[in-house]
Amino acid sequence: MRAQLRWRVLGVILTLAFFLTGCAADKALRQKEGRSSRDLGERYLARNQPSKALEHFLKALEVIPDDPYLQYDLALTYDFKGALDKAEYHVREAIKLKPDYSNAYNYLGTIYYRQRRMEEAIQAFEKALSNLLYMAPQDAQRNLGRVYLDLKQYHEAIIHLKEAIRLVPDFVPALNDLGKAYEGLKMYDQARGTYEKALEYNPEYAGALLNMGKFLYRSGERQKSKEYFEKVIRAEPGSDIAHEARSYLGAMR
Repeated sequence: MRAQLRWRVLGVILTLAFFLTGCAADKALRQKEGRSSRDLGERYLARNQPSKALEHFLKALEVIPDDPYLQYDLALTYDFKGALDKAEYHVREAIKLKPDYSNAYNYLGTIYYRQRRMEEAIQAFEKALSNLLYMAPQDAQRNLGRVYLDLKQYHEAIIHLKEAIRLVPDFVPALNDLGKAYEGLKMYDQARGTYEKALEYNPEYAGALLNMGKFLYRSGERQKSKEYFEKVIRAEPGSDIAHEARSYLGAMR
């Protein structure tokens, strides 16, 4: 009887072990399929196909909802589709799952910035920078510079923009913003030199072309400014800044 009981107990243990092993294998397979769906969604997003990307991300979400990178991908996709509230929700979920996710904090800051929630934007960018392992601190530094530029706190803007440029000397958007900050302080020689430096690195950067054109226009160098406004239109013909450039050109006729 005892021998039979031992065999029965052993049989139950083996059956349970087989069952648990099978469950673990099934879970691992499903997680692998979820990651494959996420990767496929990322490829579609890179091709500017957000609807197709969202289809695969939502499929992945059913299996790997605790993946912070998937939550971040969902935020980007909803943002691409104009659903900023959903974008904010998912980037917050990414941060909950990965509290040191600096890219997510930086992205959350850009959402706040676009909503003009400036204090919250500053906090998010500073949180991104608090992680010494953050691989792209220049982005958060530039974004802080933009916030302070919009707040007309030009000295603070210059501190962060200079730090972004120290980290990446050919960071053209930061150079362009720095030129605007110098203009805000009426440091016109520095502003002009900074716009020129930006255009040395990227002669077709429309933002710097427009700002250089406006700078020359206000300085009375109308004919020279015209050249820059025309370059803006050639660089980004259908953009808002091209429309602004056309307005200046129209005023000179």
